[in-house]
Amino acid sequence: MTTTRIGCLRGRAGRGAGDGGFTFVELIVGLTLFAGVSVFLLQAFMNGITYANRADEKAAATSLAMQVMEQIKASPNPYTWVGFASVARTNLPLPVPYTGISNPTAHKYQAAVTITSDSVLYLSTVTVNVYRPADPDTSPLVTLATVLDAQ
Repeated sequence: MTTTRIGCLRGRAGRGAGDGGFTFVELIVGLTLFAGVSVFLLQAFMNGITYANRADEKAAATSLAMQVMEQIKASPNPYTWVGFASVARTNLPLPVPYTGISNPTAHKYQAAVTITSDSVLYLSTVTVNVYRPADPDTSPLVTLATVLDAQ
């Protein structure tokens, strides 16, 4: 019974039956290729985590804006506002009458509510903007708007 070693090359001049494996140069080239592929995959993984975190922040901000919008729509007569008013950019929790807005996430947000009435058409436009306080720019992370009528 004969056994053959993996990596053993027979018939090569200067090598015996027990000489097999890799040379030092082959090992360095293989490790360099492995390191290059690993760096590429690590960078792709880190970008994926960043995009997932951004999507999570945006989903939480959208949920907060929807809570404010639903609270306004649920008032007895949203057109006459029954105590609702515009609110400048402020930290959460929002002041009265926007109570009950909860942020179940660890993200910090600021919100602004703008109400614009049109007495000719009996319409009001409500815009809710949600901001991240840490952002250097002043653009909102999420903007929701709706139009309410007197009927």
